[in-house]
Amino acid sequence: MSRQEGFRLAVAQPSVGEDRPEESRVLDSTAMIREAAEAGAELLLFPESYPGPITAGLGFDAGPEIAAACKDAGIAACWGRVEPSGDGRYFTVVHLTDRNGRRAGRYVRSHPATGDVHPVLSGAPMAPGPALGVFVLGGLRFGVVVCSELWNPEICRVLALRGCEILLAPAGGGFHRVAGNWQLLARARAVENECFVGLTQQLFGDEAGSALIAGPEGVLASGAGSGLLVADLDLGRARWLRSNDDSMQQPKPFSSLPGLLRARRPELYRELGEQSDGLYDYEEASRQSQTAKPNREGCGPKHSHRDRKHNEIEDSAK
Repeated sequence: MSRQEGFRLAVAQPSVGEDRPEESRVLDSTAMIREAAEAGAELLLFPESYPGPITAGLGFDAGPEIAAACKDAGIAACWGRVEPSGDGRYFTVVHLTDRNGRRAGRYVRSHPATGDVHPVLSGAPMAPGPALGVFVLGGLRFGVVVCSELWNPEICRVLALRGCEILLAPAGGGFHRVAGNWQLLARARAVENECFVGLTQQLFGDEAGSALIAGPEGVLASGAGSGLLVADLDLGRARWLRSNDDSMQQPKPFSSLPGLLRARRPELYRELGEQSDGLYDYEEASRQSQTAKPNREGCGPKHSHRDRKHNEIEDSAK
């Protein structure tokens, strides 16, 4: 049986006003599922903890509506929410619903954000999950890296070594000053792992978004506003890059170096798998504070104009 050579991916970048209840995002998400299906997409990626709930302790369940929308439209959806862990803490969870409306995958974020990120966004710290995220859909392997997990090169490299050809990178939002580097890292992960990366976020206030679909040889789609991005992924081309080696041939038949996943010497990298002093204690951090009301005001317009200007200055200096 021949492998699928192409894939049409859509990412949703929704604006989330604090003046509307979180439950309203469920209806918004089903409308975006239908829109992505009409665009011919095979999978729609939503941001981290969207349609939610993103606030710890809220109890609505978007699963049935998403399942029905996926089945009706014939498209898969990757979506998220905050869930109770069962021991008084909370998890950030990513779900995959297939085109038949069936549950096809569940990933508990293994590397929650450090510092005050989750208390601000969700009102509580998040407990770490036990494993990295790999989904299988139609024979294709997808890696899942939630928000700041994209900044960890080891996570993305291991997912690529486990056969993932597409990395799904749902993020929370409130990027502002780091938005440019977030997109830069999405591109870097696609280049260094010879794969595709779909990045998206929730838009708080008048924040400029960072949605991006990148391949190993360039950006396929990007957008700062609310809405959908859709791109066709040439899986055959990425496989060619993974299976070939560098060359001095001119003109070069590639714009990113091929063979990077094979050109490794694991015996020289043992420190990456060893414990060392000063590592962040995710378990301890997840027990530090009790659930409180989230405060997402600083994620929105408070600093957006200044930080967008800063990013424009940085971009013009490249």
